[in-house]
Amino acid sequence: MISRIPPRLRFWLICLVVFLGLAAIVRLVLTIWVALDTPADIAPFIAAWLIGLADDVATAILLGLPFLAGLYLLRRPFGWRTGQVAAHLLLILLLGVAVFSAVAELFFWQEFNSRFNGIAVYYLIFPKEVIGNIRESFDLRYYLPPIGLVVLLIYWLLRRPLQAALKAPPMAGEWRRALATGVLAATLALPFVLRGPYEPALHRTINELAVNGLHSLFNAYFTNDSKYDGVYAGIPEDQAIPLLRAMVRQDNTTDLAAPGERSLWRHVDNGPAPAKKLNVVLILEESYGSVYFEDVFTEKQKDYWQTMSPNWHRLAEDGLLFTNIYATGDRTVRALEAIFTSFPPIPGISTARRAGSEGMNSLPFLLKKFGYQTAFLYGGPTAFDNMGHFWKTIGFDHVWGEGDIADRSFKTIWGVADEYLFKEALNRIDTLAAGPEPFFFSALTVTNHRPFLYPEGRIPFKPAPNKRDHAAAYADWALGQFIDAARRKPWFDDTIFVMIGDHGPKVWGAAQIPVQAFRVPLLFLAPKHIAAERRATLGSSMDVGPTLLGLLGLSYDSPFFGVDLRRVPEGGGRIAMAHNFDVAVGDGRHAVILTPKSDLLGYGMKIGPYQLEALSEKQLPDTIRQQAVALTQSAHHMFYARQYHELSQP
Repeated sequence: MISRIPPRLRFWLICLVVFLGLAAIVRLVLTIWVALDTPADIAPFIAAWLIGLADDVATAILLGLPFLAGLYLLRRPFGWRTGQVAAHLLLILLLGVAVFSAVAELFFWQEFNSRFNGIAVYYLIFPKEVIGNIRESFDLRYYLPPIGLVVLLIYWLLRRPLQAALKAPPMAGEWRRALATGVLAATLALPFVLRGPYEPALHRTINELAVNGLHSLFNAYFTNDSKYDGVYAGIPEDQAIPLLRAMVRQDNTTDLAAPGERSLWRHVDNGPAPAKKLNVVLILEESYGSVYFEDVFTEKQKDYWQTMSPNWHRLAEDGLLFTNIYATGDRTVRALEAIFTSFPPIPGISTARRAGSEGMNSLPFLLKKFGYQTAFLYGGPTAFDNMGHFWKTIGFDHVWGEGDIADRSFKTIWGVADEYLFKEALNRIDTLAAGPEPFFFSALTVTNHRPFLYPEGRIPFKPAPNKRDHAAAYADWALGQFIDAARRKPWFDDTIFVMIGDHGPKVWGAAQIPVQAFRVPLLFLAPKHIAAERRATLGSSMDVGPTLLGLLGLSYDSPFFGVDLRRVPEGGGRIAMAHNFDVAVGDGRHAVILTPKSDLLGYGMKIGPYQLEALSEKQLPDTIRQQAVALTQSAHHMFYARQYHELSQP
């Protein structure tokens, strides 16, 4: 029967089998990894494999249809000698892409505990940084030769079927059969792909097994600006707005918006003491999660982390430290969105990357109204991830990047080592401090990021591509050096230093959104003005701005989604975070995850480095469910209606 299939169609089917074989190998490796980390019955694994196989077939068909069309439409050119050479080279190239993608999936999983997702899309937008990161992180001499050998082996097995397909004369009715096969296959595959990804289990990582990696990548690319209405759960707006206002109301706030208005505009009274026009230096530490500064490890682990982060521990003794702050996402642009605009995550990409972010309400816009100079210094290229444009359009008067740093003695593809960023920061701050107005200076580091390389001789640990902890130790050292140097400056005593991780170092865990991986340390340091204290208050990186304004004693009007952490009652607080196209909202006891199928997944939550525990629908309080929907829905509507842009107006 196989011999009755035309050679061109037969070769196409063989290629689909090769694609399915590579996908099965990847799924097998990932299944072993997931099974070791996620205790579960065998049933969800079987379901994930069956759905995953169907997804592989559907993805293979849709990706292979242009290849099938080319075999027929280019039959004559492929019959020429040069055409045959081109066809063989094209096959080798496509096999190289397929095998390399399969290997890349495994490395991506090790880094992000996920199939290809929005992070992969963002990185592919910047190929220079991605290729440079790969070259610096991995010794390609050990990886490319085996990949090349596998590619050549598969090509050797396919070369004769390919040659037969190129030389075979058309059989009677072959075009009609090929067309019918392609149309039927597409008809079956397209609905399956469009309705996915499918989630047969309660565990996120098991659900990742049920999707093809390339399907996941394309899904992330085409749904970055995900719609809300009709896709996610919703409630009537006349119910959502009052719920939302209640979530941000504190003992010093007065609502200013009309009852039916989609707004959180309110007055925040931080009196009666006179405002302190103190300078502000805000440092975002790349990938610096609470895992590097943890209070609940065993004594052995605690000793290890105190050795790796002695400066954070030393500085925390003199400042106001919040130990239970959760980032709003797993990418830096999410931190920029939350910390500087006090805006919650909405499904898809950060607003920092969306059209319409220009002029969003922000901390720099508000401080400018109080007479502050505003500036941002980044250790890498400001064009990456739209960050420079975002900073310039949310109120920063000066934006400096890698090219503006005088001393770049050590750098990776992502930018200069932290010590050189901080050296430049001191010089820039000296200039700002010479002016008559107070200043708001922010900086974002880059070293604590793959490839985890830094200058040798600074700390007792040697840099190495896979030594994430060592890069974190260097970041801690560089921060300590910066603060010690700042103490000798005349502007130190009149400055509040804010230090926070932009997100955790790695997303891990089986929950749909592993909230424990999003915790970051937050420290306010101003020994002459802020009493040293350690608080376990539950909070979000959205709360940084309002808390800072409270410490400065500035009374203001704003629609920020964040609150002053010092005024959160015991047992209160809330978090919000996004991972891929899901959004989680939690209150420390329960968490709700909104998915793009209108599902509301309920979990029990314990504050700290603890994973969520799945709950039945009956166990989940209705209040947290409604709050989660109200927060996410209202934020999405506000952004696209440009109803979160008042502070940028003159």
